[in-house]
Amino acid sequence: MNGFPNLQAVTKILADQSRLNILTILMDGKFHTVSELAKKTKIQTHTASYHLKQLHELNWISNYKQGRNVYYQLSSEDVAELLEKLMTISPIKEIKSFNENVAYKKLKMARSCYTHLAGAIGVDFFNFLTQNNYVNLLENNTLELTKAGTQYFETIGIEINQIKKQQGIFIKPCLDWTEKTFHLGGNLGKAFLQFCQDKNYIISNKENRSIHLTPAGEHFFADKISV
Repeated sequence: MNGFPNLQAVTKILADQSRLNILTILMDGKFHTVSELAKKTKIQTHTASYHLKQLHELNWISNYKQGRNVYYQLSSEDVAELLEKLMTISPIKEIKSFNENVAYKKLKMARSCYTHLAGAIGVDFFNFLTQNNYVNLLENNTLELTKAGTQYFETIGIEINQIKKQQGIFIKPCLDWTEKTFHLGGNLGKAFLQFCQDKNYIISNKENRSIHLTPAGEHFFADKISV
């Protein structure tokens, strides 16, 4: 369809705090029910449904029905990256409670950025890749996986040729909200997060996007990538 982008529709969506809270929760890349989202954002279920309808009309979220429940998730990585980038340029709100401070510290240490490993651990991993010439960060902020990098990922059990066959961008940097620098994005970033989950190196927090390392994860990150 021809026409100009309707930026006003986007700014209207982002102007409501409850919708922002819902979108932030959905940045974990998982499916959530209306009742789950309502509880986490501390709003009524019918209000959450209203916000989800607006987000769906903008094609920012998709849904999946199973039995009596309808599950919602972000429709694409582009939405998550937009939100993450907006967070990096937004003014900082003062933390006013102990619980907020605890939540922020957990998110800053490690979290999911849709399907990427983000936070200090994600950035440390990205720095490990660049410092060992496993990836090259080019002048136009694109990434290149080197031969040594291919060998590294295949050594830990990630099949590069299979990932290259997937739709979407193979590898790219993703600007990190808390660390103000890059973590690993693209399908390779997604594969690494999935690898960590499959190996039980990380456990997701049910309350927000933060994750923490298991003992096996602490050993892996200390021994295998030396962050």
